[in-house]
Amino acid sequence: MINPVEVLASASGASAPAIRLILSVLLAYPIGLLYRQLKQGSTQRNLYIAFTGLSIVAFNYGTDIYHSLLAVAVTFVCNAVLGTNKLLVPVCFTYHMGYLLIGYYYTTSDTYDIKWTMPHCVLVLRLIGLAFDLSDSRKKERDGKPDAKCIPAPSLLELVAFTYFPATVLVGPQFSFLRYQRFIAGAYEPYTQGAPAYATKKFLQGVFYLVVNQVGTQYVSDAYLMSAEYEQESLFMKHIYLGCWGRITLYKYISIWLLAEGAAVIYGLTYIDAKPGDREYCSDELSGCSNIKVGVFENTSKYGHYVESFNVQTNTWVANNVYKRLRFLNNRMLSHLGALFFLAIWHGFHSGYYITFLLEFMVIRMEKEVEPIFTKNEKLQQLLQQQPLLRALVFVGLKYYTIVWAGWCLVPFVFLSFHKWWHIYTVARFSGFILFIGGNIFLAPFLRAVLPKSSSSSSQAAPAKPTSSSSAQDDSAASGTKPAAKKDI
Repeated sequence: MINPVEVLASASGASAPAIRLILSVLLAYPIGLLYRQLKQGSTQRNLYIAFTGLSIVAFNYGTDIYHSLLAVAVTFVCNAVLGTNKLLVPVCFTYHMGYLLIGYYYTTSDTYDIKWTMPHCVLVLRLIGLAFDLSDSRKKERDGKPDAKCIPAPSLLELVAFTYFPATVLVGPQFSFLRYQRFIAGAYEPYTQGAPAYATKKFLQGVFYLVVNQVGTQYVSDAYLMSAEYEQESLFMKHIYLGCWGRITLYKYISIWLLAEGAAVIYGLTYIDAKPGDREYCSDELSGCSNIKVGVFENTSKYGHYVESFNVQTNTWVANNVYKRLRFLNNRMLSHLGALFFLAIWHGFHSGYYITFLLEFMVIRMEKEVEPIFTKNEKLQQLLQQQPLLRALVFVGLKYYTIVWAGWCLVPFVFLSFHKWWHIYTVARFSGFILFIGGNIFLAPFLRAVLPKSSSSSSQAAPAKPTSSSSAQDDSAASGTKPAAKKDI
């Protein structure tokens, strides 16, 4: 009997697991359209979501679905037994992260594989986040300060449906149980009538980036960076190729996130106001689960824009549940490093993950020191306003910086194993390490010395002091995306 997955894999050159993943994300669209027709109560809705989500995971990973089922069962028991106990978060965190890391240990290979650990890492954040939210809710109640953000412990059916939400179970994005609770109760329905049109937009964007990625990899592939031909290129062209390769590679992530977001929009899950009481509801705000800010990403002028625009929901999760909860360290840098380390180990044991997030820390720290020197220099800003050619040169320079060096930083994340990413960095003469290490040590003092002095003494002194904007960026870098958390790819 002909296996359509194998046929598509053979025709496209992609692996069978990758084909199943894409098909599952696309299948969430008709499943979501059918959900919109359900007029029954929350129990029937939860049953529909749970069944379809479980079916998608079973289609992709077969009997390996038991890993996620066990995680749900342990979470339910912990919620029931430790729901009002301070041990809830430590126990859930230790179990879920420990199980994931053991899974990585037994399944990790020399390349990036689509195995049960991929959706499981999404599940781990979702269930640990639930434990944090339940713990915070109980604390507010003990303190006599309950609010609209407090949540009850979910029933088993609610927990299964929340965990296996069809549009997000394989690749995310993350969302809170508060959002799911309000969604399933129908609170968002009056504001999501435009969901099909908005989902279509996300779908088309996702298809566009997927096509660009597939076409681009025919010209600048992973294999080319490991080839003898790449070694023979000039140093300048090596970096140009790295920048193009990095951009094309990031489009792979962007495409799948856009497709998944479109499916979530269809359901009506993504209404942006998931925090009742914060402000008045507005109609058609459907980007509440967006994982990529396309406009910010495509107009980057600094690495911080990648952090702000890329893997948004994961970064927000890390900002809220790791970075901010490390405030007891009383040190932003340590909190930032802690958040980045969490992101690295959450991805796995490959050395490439740790190098990538270390590079992110170095780049963000360099930008945080350097950017105020430029923006607060009055003479330089006046010169830029008066000289269009200079503005154009700055624009080109910043594009080269953001595209080329983002590709350079992405190498360890994609190639994973030490011997691979080290080989590419050797061929590229370790230029990024020279730039970022040197930039952190020497660039800020050098710029202060050579740039024209501002007329006001306050603007001269400002770069030496942390500002609110730099603090916001620090918070963001710590999590990874928006001004708040560390990003992980």
